[in-house]
Parts: sequence; structure tokens; C-alpha cells
Amino acid sequence: AYSDPISRIDVGLASRCVGLARTTEAIVRAEHLGHRRHLDYGGGYGLLTRLVRDRGLDMHHFDPFTDNLFAQGLEGSPDDDNGCVTLVEVFEHLTDPIEVVASLSKADIIIVSTLVVPTGMTDLSTWWYLIPEIGQHVTFWTVAALDKLGEKFGYRLTSDSNNLHVLHRAPLSRLSRAVIKDQRSAAVIGPLLRRRDHATPLGPVDATIARASVLPS
Repeated sequence: AYSDPISRIDVGLASRCVGLARTTEAIVRAEHLGHRRHLDYGGGYGLLTRLVRDRGLDMHHFDPFTDNLFAQGLEGSPDDDNGCVTLVEVFEHLTDPIEVVASLSKADIIIVSTLVVPTGMTDLSTWWYLIPEIGQHVTFWTVAALDKLGEKFGYRLTSDSNNLHVLHRAPLSRLSRAVIKDQRSAAVIGPLLRRRDHATPLGPVDATIARASVLPS
């Protein structure tokens, strides 16, 4: 199943990262965590890390199984002092989610993107999200299960009951709740809060460091 960590049928990878970059920025800034270091856990090619850094947030990348194409030199760790950890299309791959969340539980907030089992569905064999062709999706969630998992590590859960779920220790702001309810609002809220924080893209800084790393000493 993992001869290629990212399946060729995952044609939504890029658009997913674009959307979640907006959502992540809006929530992180709304929770006044813009000054902190953050981590994209299971970040694949590193695209989400790059997009979030281009929004002025210090996001780092962790994925020991996939080639890091877009965030080289920006590797992070669950052991870092992370304000926010994102797991985008990761939870359905985990054989031991308790162990993974335990390793991340120092973070203030954990943003999870995974589809939950549709309410009232009794025959899971008809659910497209199983994707048996690739054999990588092995763990499926209800909102109640995510709530229970977060509770085990001292988190509360706020969810859109579909594909965006935020584990948080302190109560979330009204802005964050608005973004979770309707992710389209992040396209407005994120840039407004970025201006409030006087944040600038980290791409130029990253490019300078990258050039220095490849030039002969």
C-alpha cells in the first residue's frame, strides 16, 4: 500500500493544502499564536508548510516517509515547542492514533482534517472514503471518537462535523469558531489578522538561507 506514500489518485492534494493554509493561518492568528513555531505532521511533499510560511507563520515540516520537496531545511519535530500542529489527511492512516496524539500533546491546538463517518451510515462498504484501491485508509472516525481522543490528553474538540476538527486546551475565540463553521471565511479573516500582526512572508528569508546552504564556503 505504501510503495508510493502518496497515491497517484490523490488529485486533491494541492487544492487541499491551499485551503488548509488559509484555515490554519486564520485559526492560529485568531488564537494569538502567530509568534510561535508550528508543525505540519505527516506533511507529505511539504506544500502546506511552504504555503503557511508564505503567510508569515513559522511552520515546519515532519514526514519521515515522503520526499520533502517544498520545505527542505525546514524540518521540525513533535518534540519542539509547537503552538499549532496540523494533520491533514493523516488520521485515517494511523494504526495507533493514541500514540501519535500523545507525542503531539504539548501543542496548544491540533488541527485535524479527516472525513468523519456520515451520520446514519450503517453500511460502510459503500462509503467512498474507504478507497480500497490504495489500501492506506485504515482508521475511521466519528465526532464522538475524536472528542474522546482529545479528552484523553486534556483537549476540547470543536468540529464542523465533516472534515475539520480542532483540539484545543483554552476556549476558542469567536473568529476561530467562525472559520471552523465556514472555512471560506478564512480567506477574509486570515489576511486581516496578518495585517494586525504586521506579519510578512517568510519566503525571502527562507530563500536567503537556502542560497547560503548551496554556495561553496
